[in-house]
Amino acid sequence: MKRLFLTALLLALSLGKLSAADAYAVMVYTEKTSGKDDIMKIWITAASPTAIEFKTVAQGLNRTRMMRSTIKSIYFFEPPIFKEATELFESRDYKAAREKLALCKDAFKSVDGLPGNYATLAGFYELECCRKTFDLESLKSLLDAYQFGPLSREFHRNQLEVYQVWDAVRTKSWARLDSLASKLLEEKKWIPEHLAQIKYCHGLALEGLDRKSDALIAFNGAFTADYTASEVITKKAAMSCLRIIKADEEVKLAINLWGTEDEDPNSTGYFLLQEGVALSDLWKKALGGGESLPAEYSFFLKYREANKPKTKKKADPKEAPSTDKKADAAK
Repeated sequence: MKRLFLTALLLALSLGKLSAADAYAVMVYTEKTSGKDDIMKIWITAASPTAIEFKTVAQGLNRTRMMRSTIKSIYFFEPPIFKEATELFESRDYKAAREKLALCKDAFKSVDGLPGNYATLAGFYELECCRKTFDLESLKSLLDAYQFGPLSREFHRNQLEVYQVWDAVRTKSWARLDSLASKLLEEKKWIPEHLAQIKYCHGLALEGLDRKSDALIAFNGAFTADYTASEVITKKAAMSCLRIIKADEEVKLAINLWGTEDEDPNSTGYFLLQEGVALSDLWKKALGGGESLPAEYSFFLKYREANKPKTKKKADPKEAPSTDKKADAAK
């Protein structure tokens, strides 16, 4: 009996997390009688395009309705569930973060029309969890229903614009993605995080269009744009570079001629081979973050210039030793 009661209690508590919550905030408004601005701590229970409904005591029952035309601004306090979600997000536990963000979004849905609300902000980071885990189908589904109007920060609004290139990756529309990425890069100057995403997606388009050299340039741009922060994109871009280099026919020729008298250190294949070596070294030293270099690319490490075997040059016919013993004796 006790076990049954405990189970019921736990179920009730878990369901309670999904219920709507009042949004704790500070409101700056114009006082009717004096006409002066005043400040009030409130718990918002509902909001419409014209008015908000709130309590002045967290556990209070009385509600006040105020027209939004008399409100100067509203500043929301960060809900504990959003703080928990962002901590998970920053520690790259995107699955757990996404679950909490969805709960936060639903809990504060009643105020999602107000600027700076945490329902809209939770929805944004829910989208980011999908992008960072490359779950592009879920990203598309959530984005179609997302109400981004209350987002006020330029960073968030620019990221929504960048989602266009991710959707083109989802559908593998390489020609459209090439055109779209080129247009975005020309239109404005992007911060490193957004630039890395655009260039990485552009690299995928160029690789899909069989423009391998251009793809390498784009992936290198993604790699260098935001090396320290966009870790996932940086790794993906580095692996893409190694994939293209490995498949290149001139690189295969440079490998076959490695350390022989026919080797050409000035060839494109030789240069790309050394690029592969440098990327592999960088992966082991810092880029991999403790992850081993994938086995399919470990062969690059054999082709450091310091490891090159010494080759024997072809003998000059004029200096070749004589094979006529009698002639040698006469000399």
